[in-house]
Amino acid sequence: MSRTLDRTNRTERLSTAWDAAWNQGEVQALDALLSPDYVRRRGPAGVAQGRDEFKASIDAVRAAFPDLHTEIEDLVEEGGRLAVRWRSTGRHTGTFMGVPPTGRPVEVSGATFARFDGDTVAEEWVTFDSRQLLEALGIITTGHAAAIDPDLVRGVHRKFITGVTVVTTDDAGTPRGLAVNAFSSISLDPPMVLVCVQRSSSTHPALHRATHLGVNILAADQLDVAKTFASKGEDKFADIRWAPGEHGVPLIEDSSAQVEVEIAERLEVGSHTVFTGRVVSARHGDRAPLVYSGGGFFDISQTAPLPW
Repeated sequence: MSRTLDRTNRTERLSTAWDAAWNQGEVQALDALLSPDYVRRRGPAGVAQGRDEFKASIDAVRAAFPDLHTEIEDLVEEGGRLAVRWRSTGRHTGTFMGVPPTGRPVEVSGATFARFDGDTVAEEWVTFDSRQLLEALGIITTGHAAAIDPDLVRGVHRKFITGVTVVTTDDAGTPRGLAVNAFSSISLDPPMVLVCVQRSSSTHPALHRATHLGVNILAADQLDVAKTFASKGEDKFADIRWAPGEHGVPLIEDSSAQVEVEIAERLEVGSHTVFTGRVVSARHGDRAPLVYSGGGFFDISQTAPLPW
């Protein structure tokens, strides 16, 4: 019962202080919510702000958007952490980021992940679609072609053959993961990779909180593993053989290959977050990988390579 009351109290305190600071300009309301050593990391590069810097940034935003309204669309607590999905609207009538007033309506959506230490917020991570903001301000311009039938685009993607990965992370001692086929190498020197994760995934908040993630490239005989991690199951690791890697990331045994990645950037793009990072450990074996194409899974170990 007390845990439920604590959870309700934290949620109500954050919502109340959020409304007072962002929508009413009463930034002093944050003093009772944020710890003296509070740190806020915002944007793709994780620029750090202290409590006073955060309050000053709210004042600056409200000076540029006096009618600013920020709405909390979803708020979820798990343990001592809160995940907040929000949407802000306002009209640009004051200088912002060096841009003179444009009078344009601006809408930006994003997510904030807060870590409580007792009754106060010790740390927050904030991510939003910066392209959406810059485009609304006229700093960048994206040409908009005629709308394309989503089924047509989906059909194009179904022609592209990918591997099947399970992206994993350790969430305060609890292993979490999901099936992902949007995985790619960025560079070999330094060794950098990226994965794209839908924001509606239950693993998404844990990845935002994490410092490392794992990419497990499944083997051809691990179709059951792929199905498990593509599901909405509560404990996907219950019947999976796994072990922590060098950096504590859950790694699935018998995978075709595995990497542990130190997360560098979190980029909000459309309905997904793109996580980029540096490979800090890697292994691979001789097992053929599982392949996905056109909505089906395939074992390519029985196919013959084309001469070239």
